Amino acid sequence: MQSQGATLMHAISVYRVLVAALALGAPQMTLAQPAVDAIALSGSAAAAPQVGLPLPATFAGVLPCADCAGIAHTLTLRADGLYRLRRTYLGKPGEPAAEVGRWTAVASGQQITLGRGETTQRLAVVDGQTLRQLDRLGQPINSAANLELRRTAQVDAITEPLRWRGEFVYLADAANFTDCASGLRWPVAMAGDYLAAERRYTQTRSAPGAPLVVAFEGRLEVRAAMEGPPREHIVVDRFGGAEPGARCNTPAVAQGTAAVASAPLEDTDWKLVELDGKAIVTAPAQQREVRMTLASAGSRVSGFSGCNQFVGGYEREGAALRFKPLAGTRMACIPPLMELEVQVLKMLGTTSGYRIEGQRLMLLSGEQVHARFDAVRPGSATIGR
Repeated sequence: MQSQGATLMHAISVYRVLVAALALGAPQMTLAQPAVDAIALSGSAAAAPQVGLPLPATFAGVLPCADCAGIAHTLTLRADGLYRLRRTYLGKPGEPAAEVGRWTAVASGQQITLGRGETTQRLAVVDGQTLRQLDRLGQPINSAANLELRRTAQVDAITEPLRWRGEFVYLADAANFTDCASGLRWPVAMAGDYLAAERRYTQTRSAPGAPLVVAFEGRLEVRAAMEGPPREHIVVDRFGGAEPGARCNTPAVAQGTAAVASAPLEDTDWKLVELDGKAIVTAPAQQREVRMTLASAGSRVSGFSGCNQFVGGYEREGAALRFKPLAGTRMACIPPLMELEVQVLKMLGTTSGYRIEGQRLMLLSGEQVHARFDAVRPGSATIGR
């Protein structure tokens, strides 16, 4: 055990030294990047954020963690407004969690925000080499811990497979994709799982040329264009699904013909409806549904895991979410319910992030969706409750 702890601390020290060394050698120039057709959600051209940083740029550092050795952050900012933030929880199992979205400059370029809504994060632009973490209101955090991300000498380009959600349009033998999180648009490469996306579009679009919100795993890649020089495309590696009737430009997801506003993560009663790709069906012997509530007061989580009640803490930073060790009652149940509880607790223990689409919460481990929950209206009936 002591040897493992020493190895971990050595790895953290090496990471920090490497980040510092890279930052000191960061070049003071604007690096070339592929041209991107930036389209705002309203359809007009999106202006690049105005901030005193040579772009693109990557910033890295280890920030504090309540129940681990630290959270290694790698943040890449592009001049078109796209960002990618990757987090690695040091000393914890699970893959790094990554998110993409739009970053904006605020406070006359002295701060930047990542994302929108309840997942927004703020960073102070200390200088061309340093960003410093702020609280959710954009105020300095009074802490002796490291809160800084330092610029690295090399840009960590946004090329790895990521989860995307946005509007897909196929017209005149060509397709394009507008990302909901950033508002940026790319042509879609006719490669990978492209045909699955095109088929779903032609089957469920509301009219020819109308947008269809889709979700998939994919990546950005510079490819030959139909006209002109090579340009950046988005490649669909694995198609996920579609949301007929939904649009990017509203905080709602259409269900049938009625639009449903997005539920907040905290102080919402969430009911488990899918676990590791399998729908949760209430068994005849089951007295209660699997539910949980994340209380904003004290960052506490409580719920019912299939056989027993549980309580504990959680840590949330932007789209990252981790549950601290949970405590629960010790009732015995029939084997199917005990097995369900084991799977639920294992899922919560490996959760590293979340995403909310309308009234549905998805818990992620790295880039993989492990569980889906539906928001329950206050006062609605619960089995055995």
